[in-house]
Amino acid sequence: MLEQRQINLLVSYRDKAYVYAVLCERSFEYFSFIKSLCNIPLILITSILSIINASSFDPVEMKMPNVIINASCALIMAMIGNFKIAEKESLFKQVNQKMVRMCHSIEDKLNNNLDSLDSEDISQVIREYDNIIEMNDHTFPSHIKRKITNVYKGKRALPAVLNCVETNFSNSNPTTPSVSATVNNNNFTTIP
Repeated sequence: MLEQRQINLLVSYRDKAYVYAVLCERSFEYFSFIKSLCNIPLILITSILSIINASSFDPVEMKMPNVIINASCALIMAMIGNFKIAEKESLFKQVNQKMVRMCHSIEDKLNNNLDSLDSEDISQVIREYDNIIEMNDHTFPSHIKRKITNVYKGKRALPAVLNCVETNFSNSNPTTPSVSATVNNNNFTTIP
């Protein structure tokens, strides 16, 4: 039988999994949109290139436009590859799905198996959460982090990646830094 603090810990990990899943979903949508925006010019460029190459224009006159069109196509593809847009889109989708499954698993444990849970079950949930978090090699876009933080701050336990989104770490005296803080219900408050 679990103590109330252990149940609260399990609930906080359910919240963290849910918020992290939402964060991944929004990031997936963002990178999917960017990928679509980049693919539209590629489709147009390759179509134009096909028309130019299939037409009966003078090859000498078409050499420069052909080079420019090929170069712009290569540039767009290089940018997509360099910024790893497709990789980010895929990874955020995978992490989202795993976090949703984890959230459902925790809800199942809380609603259907609460009497049979022990501290090892909670440790297993924490390890699973950490393993899923470690899968994510990419950072979340800061505008998405701010939006998600504003929506869920004070309503749900936030994952660590969102706990310091709006914190200003400026130091007025760099030789003697001092910071005082209190932690209350997963909210970090700086004391002046």
